[in-house]
Amino acid sequence: MLADYFATNNDGDRFWITDDDGGPVGVAYCELEPMTDRTWNLQLIAILPDRQGQGRGATLLRYMEQTLMARSGRVLLVETSGLPEFDRVRSFYRKCGYDEEARIRDFYKAGHDKIVYCKELTAQA
Repeated sequence: MLADYFATNNDGDRFWITDDDGGPVGVAYCELEPMTDRTWNLQLIAILPDRQGQGRGATLLRYMEQTLMARSGRVLLVETSGLPEFDRVRSFYRKCGYDEEARIRDFYKAGHDKIVYCKELTAQA
């Protein structure tokens, strides 16, 4: 993602946000969904393992939402796995105000669903 991002002319349809605390701690990457009315996809959000549980992920996500609202973003989507080991990830999105919008059964492989979460971007985000 990084190589593609920096190799092309960035016209504002995708961007990175980082959390830096004397060095990289977290990152989020978002892209505008083509052929939609201001729908964005959160492609990546990650915090270093030793910095998780400090609210950094929620803060980074909130900042991403505010940035998208400033760009007139309307909706933010995020996809994750339906496997049990992703329970914590799904809980994180729900706590951040995201609703499960879709579940595509057996998407990755048999028994491995893709779950799509959605949040409408409003002034309360």
